[in-house]
Amino acid sequence: AFRMNTYDMRGRSRGILAIVLGLGVLALGAGPGAAEDIGEKLSSVPEGYAKAYTSPFIHAHGPNQNSNLYSTAEIPWGKLVFGVGIKFMGTSINETDQSFRLVFEDVDLGEIDDEYTGITGDVVMEGPTIFGSTDDLGTIELYSGGVLLESVDTISGVIDTRWVPLAAPEGYVGGYFGLKGMIRWLPTISNDDFGKVELFGYGLQWSASELLTNFPVDLMVGFFNQSMDVYGEVPGYEGGMLTEASSLYLAGSYDWPALTLYGGFALESSEMDVYYSIDNPDLGNLDGMEVRFTEEGRQENRFTLGVTFDILAKLNLEMAHGDFTTYSAGLMFGN
Repeated sequence: AFRMNTYDMRGRSRGILAIVLGLGVLALGAGPGAAEDIGEKLSSVPEGYAKAYTSPFIHAHGPNQNSNLYSTAEIPWGKLVFGVGIKFMGTSINETDQSFRLVFEDVDLGEIDDEYTGITGDVVMEGPTIFGSTDDLGTIELYSGGVLLESVDTISGVIDTRWVPLAAPEGYVGGYFGLKGMIRWLPTISNDDFGKVELFGYGLQWSASELLTNFPVDLMVGFFNQSMDVYGEVPGYEGGMLTEASSLYLAGSYDWPALTLYGGFALESSEMDVYYSIDNPDLGNLDGMEVRFTEEGRQENRFTLGVTFDILAKLNLEMAHGDFTTYSAGLMFGN
């Protein structure tokens, strides 16, 4: 019969791990007694379920990755500038992104399991997403002619939250002809519960301040591209989630001694490739199937407003709003 493993997330409490990437740490949060990394969870469910389950990840981390890309629009044209530091970002997702319900009508149930050969019916999938309840399990129900044939439990969320944070180390160098290059990079970080994560990003900015000497504010244009790879450590398992985010932005700023106000507008995009193999004999004919799909991030533009304090180090605080609201902060050491 068409069966799925049941994941009971109740047990000895380990607390909830925050999602942190940077300074050598990233964890995808855990509810009580969490034992599966994200790879194990995905490898136990079919594609339609996995799409709904993981999509909030890119809806949150697309805006996160495209945040805190600048803290001033002023870049010198003849003076070397450089710095290193850390950026922190957090996006607030909607309550509706914590759970899902999908209905697939007129499905040949025999494709799922030979037990239902020749039977056409509906498949209903619902439950918490990756950021949904860590206590409640999802379900998959099979119906034919309005009659429930079977109901099975699936998986719980990874962390129950509407606040999704991210952090990344960053460095920059520039100061000639108004150009500045930036990089975000973190080597592979391993976690026993949640697999491995790595991050890489790069960008370039150009300031027109030297050409617009009488303009009341500094102006700058820039772009940034980055990727984050999350993949499991299940023996024999190959798969994971790869996010790609890019931003093209126009920014302006006004300086006072030790204080800068800045703001800007950005066009951005993000997407996530998910790939895995179903490794669950209880899934009938779906066991062993290779799954690969792409989810687009929801946010396509944003307005940003921020302030930078320059006293020994540069501390900036920022709010950005588009489809989601993202708050961020950065601490950079340099000039």
